[in-house]
Amino acid sequence: MIAALGLTTRKGRKLTKQTFARMMSNPIYAGWVVSGDIRVRGKHTALISDELFESVQERIDGKAVPHKRLNEDFPLRGSVLCASCKRPLTAGWAKGRTERYPRYWCWTKGCRAVGVSRDDLDRHFMSLLGRMEPTAELLADLPNRVATRWSERKGRIAAEAAQLAGKLAEQKTLNQMAIKARVKGEIEQEDFDTIKAEIAAETKQIEKQISDLDSENATMEQLMRQAEKEAIDLVAAWNKGNVNQRQELVKGFFPEGLVFSHKRGFFEPANTVINEMLMRWLLDQPNVGVPDGI
Repeated sequence: MIAALGLTTRKGRKLTKQTFARMMSNPIYAGWVVSGDIRVRGKHTALISDELFESVQERIDGKAVPHKRLNEDFPLRGSVLCASCKRPLTAGWAKGRTERYPRYWCWTKGCRAVGVSRDDLDRHFMSLLGRMEPTAELLADLPNRVATRWSERKGRIAAEAAQLAGKLAEQKTLNQMAIKARVKGEIEQEDFDTIKAEIAAETKQIEKQISDLDSENATMEQLMRQAEKEAIDLVAAWNKGNVNQRQELVKGFFPEGLVFSHKRGFFEPANTVINEMLMRWLLDQPNVGVPDGI
């Protein structure tokens, strides 16, 4: 079936199922070099992203929801920084003996100071949101923050729309190739039916993503009202938001990212917004001193 759609070895020979399976499970295409339990970044250019590779592995294992992107499972990815090296934490599904576990970790060579489960980091972040209260400065700055978010959202929607349009065109091309291969007798009816079913499912998913993207379009006034509600109750805004709205919330209120350590959590000196909030709270409390390290 794969060969009928044009994929062969470098010598033009038929690609076996075993060879294709090994290709799909080889992390070298995502830029990783693996030897036993050692896994390091190679010097070669990755052909696919970590997100795509992990998604394929989960599809192979039969544990993933089709087409579910990594950032849907890890909305804090890219916004939380390692307290030691100040680089963004990466995220993914770590493979255990019997199942996979969602984790965030520092992958900077020579650092690796942070490694935390998704649930633990989520608890730290939700606790932080629950303590935050809108200040006069924050409310006064909302129009500027909304303008930035609106501009970024428009750019993201345009980029994703173009990408989805390309994927839709790819499915139409695959459909035409499958029909030609069946007409020429290059694939059996059973394989043809399987290909058609997969193309139909993929097309339906892409069309749904396009529809979801259309629903994200908002005017500046609508986004302003949304931001005002978020500022009043950040926890509710996070719980109700989709992955894009959650990432917009993090970037809107913490544009420089949030530094995290196992010792202090998010209450690191580098997180100026949080420390200013903590200082205001301490000043309002009688007979309370400033903790060490703040």
